[in-house]
Amino acid sequence: MTDDPYLRPTPPWLEDEVIMLENSGEMPEVVLAESLYHLGTLPLEDVDILRAATVRGYLKIIERDMDPANVGLPPFRGLGRAGENLARLTSFLGRLGWPPPAGTMAELARRLSDYLSAEGRALAQGRPYASATRDQVEATARLVGLDLSSFKEVLARMDALPAPDFWGLRALRRLGATQGQAKRRHETQGKARLEVLDGQGRPLEAMELPLTTATDSEDPECRARVELAWRLIPLPEA
Repeated sequence: MTDDPYLRPTPPWLEDEVIMLENSGEMPEVVLAESLYHLGTLPLEDVDILRAATVRGYLKIIERDMDPANVGLPPFRGLGRAGENLARLTSFLGRLGWPPPAGTMAELARRLSDYLSAEGRALAQGRPYASATRDQVEATARLVGLDLSSFKEVLARMDALPAPDFWGLRALRRLGATQGQAKRRHETQGKARLEVLDGQGRPLEAMELPLTTATDSEDPECRARVELAWRLIPLPEA
């Protein structure tokens, strides 16, 4: 059997668990803990197969949030989240005493470089907001070992612009996908509905954003998100 845990073949009875871990969404380590609890005592070789699948689960969501094509799409959680998950992955690997899969950091550095290049093009074309903050970029770059010296101009542009969170980015991508003539908003039942209208005042697209927390109290962060997204829709108010 190979000493590399990432290359060990998965026994058929563990295949479903491995697939679940590789597609575990935002909490790979939580899903690993649940799997180990339900499966009971396992040989170390099988535990390592599940741990390797957890690493791949982390990498899947990190790569998702380092893909500029995903900015504003529903699965996207932002470059800041990519950096946070990369830090969690690094901590997980440190506790195991494992290196990352071969070539991982170089590949993530390339992905971050591509992300920043795409960001620079979008901002040069007039997009009035950044998809991440300078701090988020720098934190992620430190983790993957990317030299940012060639991205000084992009970082300066990003630093001078507002950076909506992933909900705000989703609203702006959705509302900006139509050739609207005006915008309109209204608030009800703890939500703000933002609309883009055609020349006759008919909605072409709409997005609802929450204004309240689970306690039904208005949340300042939710309010700030709505106001920022509204301000960044480049249309006259109906």
